[in-house]
Amino acid sequence: MLSLAQAGERLVAVGERGFILISEDHGATWQQVDSPVSVTLTRVRFATASDGWAVGHAGVVLHSGDGGRTWSRQLDGVQAAQLALGAAQAESGEDAEDRLAEAQRLVDDGPDKPFLNLHFFDAQRGIVVGAYGLAFATDDGGKSWKSISARLDNPSALHLYDILELDGSLFIAGEQGLMLRSSDGGASFQTLESPASGTLFGMVATGPSSLVAYGLRGKAYRTEDLGATWQPLPNHQSATLTAGTRLSSGELVLADETGTILLSRDDGRTFQMLPIPESGFLSGISELPDGQFAVSTTHGVIRIANRDLNRSTAREQ
Repeated sequence: MLSLAQAGERLVAVGERGFILISEDHGATWQQVDSPVSVTLTRVRFATASDGWAVGHAGVVLHSGDGGRTWSRQLDGVQAAQLALGAAQAESGEDAEDRLAEAQRLVDDGPDKPFLNLHFFDAQRGIVVGAYGLAFATDDGGKSWKSISARLDNPSALHLYDILELDGSLFIAGEQGLMLRSSDGGASFQTLESPASGTLFGMVATGPSSLVAYGLRGKAYRTEDLGATWQPLPNHQSATLTAGTRLSSGELVLADETGTILLSRDDGRTFQMLPIPESGFLSGISELPDGQFAVSTTHGVIRIANRDLNRSTAREQ
């Protein structure tokens, strides 16, 4: 499985071949539910206990209005490409010709471009982002979508891997260290001076105006002023960081591609490392109401008790 999200007390997981699983007992047991697609689903998020969305390959966006029990398709790659082309045809300005050519390529290539992440402000307003600079927004809960790629300063059509809301600002992180910020709910974006040259795969809010961005080769960076300045976090391993979250206790949890959990109790200044045997690639983390957290892995979903990080096999780095 590739991504996890809480829908009230229910835990929802999505992954390859369109698989969608739900758990009513904090991940102890799972039930597969019907999916309207058979393509890989990369991310799932819930705006409320009922309303959630999943995105994935072939430009699909799925919606659930009942906490993940049933799903319907709201958007696919063919529709997304046509929307992008229509938006580009209506543009003017010095970059209009390049955007039109890129939109036409989307149409010509077919529905193979994946969405990689999403953020919903509430049950109506949301943004999905993905490969090749794809970005779409909805104001009606996904009934209709519009391309907003032109709002992003991304002339190379770099992949967009994560989107995060923090203190009234909206951040997008992506390929080659791309970092964008919006202060008006996504109506416009500015490019921030990035702390990274390598790809940033995710972000975790760690305070009212602070976040940690992480990615390629184990690199992670912290800002305490909404992205104006950044400080690198200690890097004691070279494995790519692939997932992260902040626990209700304030602890920062990151995961990497080799199956290792990294936990920090001091906002990323030091990390405690816990290898998860035979877990493979770790792709998502979700805190559970029972004091544990769930991790999506190559082999499914596993549960980890916070106290396990204190066992003798964990290493301070």
